[in-house]
Amino acid sequence: MNKILAFLLPIIFIILTWFGWNWYKQNVACCNETKTEVKKTIAPEVVKYGPLVYNWDSDEAITNDLWPDKKKEIQSADAEGKILQIVGPYFKDEVNSTSYENIGLARADAVRKILSDSIPMERMEIDSKLINPINDMKTKPFGGTVLNWAVRNENIQEVDNKALIYFPYNSTKKLENANINNYLASVAENLKGNEKTVALSGHTDNKGNPAYNKKLALSRTKTIKAILVKLGVAADRISTTSFGEEKPIGTNDTDEGRQRNRRVELEIQ
Repeated sequence: MNKILAFLLPIIFIILTWFGWNWYKQNVACCNETKTEVKKTIAPEVVKYGPLVYNWDSDEAITNDLWPDKKKEIQSADAEGKILQIVGPYFKDEVNSTSYENIGLARADAVRKILSDSIPMERMEIDSKLINPINDMKTKPFGGTVLNWAVRNENIQEVDNKALIYFPYNSTKKLENANINNYLASVAENLKGNEKTVALSGHTDNKGNPAYNKKLALSRTKTIKAILVKLGVAADRISTTSFGEEKPIGTNDTDEGRQRNRRVELEIQ
């Protein structure tokens, strides 16, 4: 009996080993041999930072395929009596190797040259703005250029987000011309569908009594307010204040300077 068991046990072991090996080949080894992980090659995403960008310490204005549409947008807003204001961005720690006061001005001039094939140079003004640090500003392109059409003629000027509306000497009647009328109409139109308000401040030259000038300046703001109300702007959306002769923007020693001081400043807030 012991001899028979001694004979059968090796055979049973061999049979079990054979079945085990076949199972391993079919269920494990085959899959490891035939399964090959396919790694997809993903093309790096092309990041476009905007139609007009700069690199750190460089005044070169860089454009891409987004620029033609942006240029058309700028050109479409052109109109008689307007100038294009170009404000170039710059950071405090950038090295300025240009002849300009800061690299932001140099960038604005570079943009002006790009646009000079469609807009006369004399109808473009350049300025600069110091901007706060941003992530990767030293290693990746950045934007920040401001391009804005502003009204600029002898009767009305848009400067620093304000419109300056000029008045004749000792008068509360605005200078009558199409530019002013059209501008006030555009202000009224821009106020539709939003909750923005208008702040009007009155100013005079230094001719006459200061107390009288204060009243005169306030009367000028009320003249502009009445026109805007007539154009559909609610009266409670318009505030008025008077500074009289306290805040001149031109010299009171010349006719031209005094003309600049006889104004109402209009600001949309």
